[in-house]
Amino acid sequence: MKFNAFIGPLEEFEKFIPKDGTNSLTRVVTTMDSALRGNDLDLDVFDTLVVYSNEYSGVKEHFIEGFINYILLYSSSLDFEEVFLHNPPKKILEQLENHNSDTTLDINYHQYKSMTKEKLRKVKEEFDLNVFGQEHVKNEILQTIYPLTNLRNNRPKVMMLYGPPGVGKTETAKLINRVLDKGTLFRKQLSMFHNDNIYSYIFGDKVYSLAKDLIDRRTNIILLDEFDKAHPLFYSAFFEMFDEGKFEDKYYKVNLDNTIIFCTSNYQSEKDIKDKLGAALFSRFDNVIQYKELSEKAKLKILEQTYTEELKNFNEDDRIYLKENGIFEKMSKVINHFENARDIQKNLVKVMSYPLVEKL
Repeated sequence: MKFNAFIGPLEEFEKFIPKDGTNSLTRVVTTMDSALRGNDLDLDVFDTLVVYSNEYSGVKEHFIEGFINYILLYSSSLDFEEVFLHNPPKKILEQLENHNSDTTLDINYHQYKSMTKEKLRKVKEEFDLNVFGQEHVKNEILQTIYPLTNLRNNRPKVMMLYGPPGVGKTETAKLINRVLDKGTLFRKQLSMFHNDNIYSYIFGDKVYSLAKDLIDRRTNIILLDEFDKAHPLFYSAFFEMFDEGKFEDKYYKVNLDNTIIFCTSNYQSEKDIKDKLGAALFSRFDNVIQYKELSEKAKLKILEQTYTEELKNFNEDDRIYLKENGIFEKMSKVINHFENARDIQKNLVKVMSYPLVEKL
């Protein structure tokens, strides 16, 4: 029996497995349970069994503990000869690695895109077009990430981006993710990390956990948003992740080599960060970067960009009408009434809609 384990995102696993002639674990388990109750074995027999990462949570713990024995038992009835595993829990990998010569194991790791000097140059070129009023931040970001262009440097780069809300911290992570890899940014809102369910999420749960989400991630850019809103109890979970690029819980072990990890917060100073997070966690940030309040010039740039994007949501007649009503000019005159990008976007949508509603 040959086992093929794939560690990485689902869409890449689906490229890895055979296109036709496979059974899933759920179908096999359901059919075999039915057969044990005396029903006919009603399942097409194929050479290959495919186990998706979301299927491990659908079986009992004893099935995970004795996974390889169950699979070999099923194979004797269904005659499959090869098994493809998507992000198997570490208990399953340990069984496969320690089993006798009746089985072979081939582990394949998805290769996430690495930062290069060319991509870093593109970040430098596009930064001021996407993050307004934070010119001082650009070089801090680039200097911190640059060591990742050295292929021998595998340790993640971890940055705390702090300052008022809506001034470009999250957009910075989105920009670097777009340049490095068009995959969906791995983003978690730590403001939700408060109750008992979140404790299970951080420290290990078979169904839903941070480690499982990380191992399923599509990109090597990680955004831990609103880091200051998480309960202090959870900060210790990030020590090894920030230090060595390893994250492990009860079920999964994740390798985070070459990742770029952004933590955002609304802290007001480095002293504030150190006091709230503690010196142990503070020392693990490669850089702590302050984002400032937006200047009038930066707000006008945000307004211009937002206005251009919002116009695309209207038909041609409405666009002409909005331009004739001088919406952009009216908003420009009161731009300093708005604090940040979110505030500008929210109010612009309201101001654009008002004359259109009036002419209904």
